[in-house]
Amino acid sequence: MKFILPIFFVFMFFGCATKVPIATKYKIDSEIDIQKVKDSKCSKKSLKVLQSFSSSILMSNKMYYVEDDNKIYPYSESLWANTPNRIVSNELFKMLRESNLFNAVIGSKSRTKTSWLLESKVEDFMQYYENDLSSSYVKVTIDLTLLDSKTSHVIATNVFKSKIKVNTLNAQGGVEAFNIALIEILNDSLLWIDKQCH
Repeated sequence: MKFILPIFFVFMFFGCATKVPIATKYKIDSEIDIQKVKDSKCSKKSLKVLQSFSSSILMSNKMYYVEDDNKIYPYSESLWANTPNRIVSNELFKMLRESNLFNAVIGSKSRTKTSWLLESKVEDFMQYYENDLSSSYVKVTIDLTLLDSKTSHVIATNVFKSKIKVNTLNAQGGVEAFNIALIEILNDSLLWIDKQCH
């Protein structure tokens, strides 16, 4: 009995010390090829890009996917390096700053007053699997609203959508598709914002 008890506790210790798999963190980097806007009528205006709104599930670093149209599950070993709502805010800010469309583009944390405000709401930023799990796609839906900062008057509003097929049926394949979807939306939104300057 003197030898049995220590051996029992050794097995108990190692049994409880099972390693938890380390989650892989993914980031979005749209790497959009910005066409510099020349002679924009917004060149004398400034713009503040506000923090994106979203549902609570898109304000988490957990990476979710959808099955059977309405069943949402988290990937167990994959996380976002940044939350989807912040991803959208950051990418919009980067795109507009590099476009030269405005005299100045300011981030949401700045106290600087600007001519216009850009609000964004992330309505969808999720990977979907078909019912038989044989294929997958991502959907990104972003609602943009331009506001006059002095009057709070809505200058324009528009909803941008992109749906991209996933080549590899896993989280990494989803991230690659999210990159493409976001590039499409950023390009379309830049053209739309430019039109509001005329």
